[in-house]
Amino acid sequence: MEENKKAAIEKIYLLTKQDAEFDEELRKKLGITSSASSVIIDDERLSQIYEYCIEKIIRKQAEEFYTDFPLNDIIPSLIDDYARMETFHRKDNFGDFCLALYQQIECMTNKLCESSILSEITDKMWGYEAYVKSAESGKEIDIRERIGTYRIADLLFPGENNKTRVLNAVEKPKISLQNQYAYDKIKIIVYFYGYGAKMKSSDYDGFREITGLLYDIYQCRNMNHRGNTPTPWEKETSKRVELLKSFYYFKFLGVLAQYVDMIKSGIRIIPDIANYAKTLSKRKVEMSGPKIVGKMDVAELDRLTKKKK
Repeated sequence: MEENKKAAIEKIYLLTKQDAEFDEELRKKLGITSSASSVIIDDERLSQIYEYCIEKIIRKQAEEFYTDFPLNDIIPSLIDDYARMETFHRKDNFGDFCLALYQQIECMTNKLCESSILSEITDKMWGYEAYVKSAESGKEIDIRERIGTYRIADLLFPGENNKTRVLNAVEKPKISLQNQYAYDKIKIIVYFYGYGAKMKSSDYDGFREITGLLYDIYQCRNMNHRGNTPTPWEKETSKRVELLKSFYYFKFLGVLAQYVDMIKSGIRIIPDIANYAKTLSKRKVEMSGPKIVGKMDVAELDRLTKKKK
């Protein structure tokens, strides 16, 4: 082929890349049908198109995940955080994945704990038994048939205040629902929404499992952003989870779905729990007295019963 013809072809080729309209008209003249395989796209544009498609898919998944969530006014925020969470998952950014996941849990929890109904329920029921009697076969559990001496406050607020040495079960019921610690609020939601305030003693292991995973998320949320020195417990949690983070991606996603399901089912029965709570007299949660076997030294008895300052 003559050199001037080769030069002309090269000019036409370059023009088709620079002018889409010229390229389209030339293809029509030559009877060429464009196909995806014949379109030349640089690597950067391909990457942008790919990322755009993935983001659309993630957004659609987020919208479907929260499509029938009952707290309508926070759904846009939940969808945004879900999309961020999945983006971090794709990039294997575990710390920010946990942060975006926790922000969804925190948003739902805080919204529910603003409810005056839930506040009235908890205020009445802290001092009541944590467990209910198992129902006979074919019958529903009766929320009124509460058994044992283990109180709701004992279940949700175990341990004692490190400074005052007073049981958390005694101190924390005095705090308003809105001012409870974040993790305590989460446990409150699990008990009243997830279990409908009708936990059996046999449900304890399941309760510990879900609240334990939620606590792991709570601890891991600042793996990439912690400004303070982590406690030994925080270090242990982060190390344990990091060693199996591929596994925990899915465990944490599973517990998020479980938490959302608990809220969906619980929100329908909260009015029934509220009606039950209205029939109750408020029980003050107090310290249990010392267990005395035989005789006790007077000075020791005075130490145990002395009011904390």
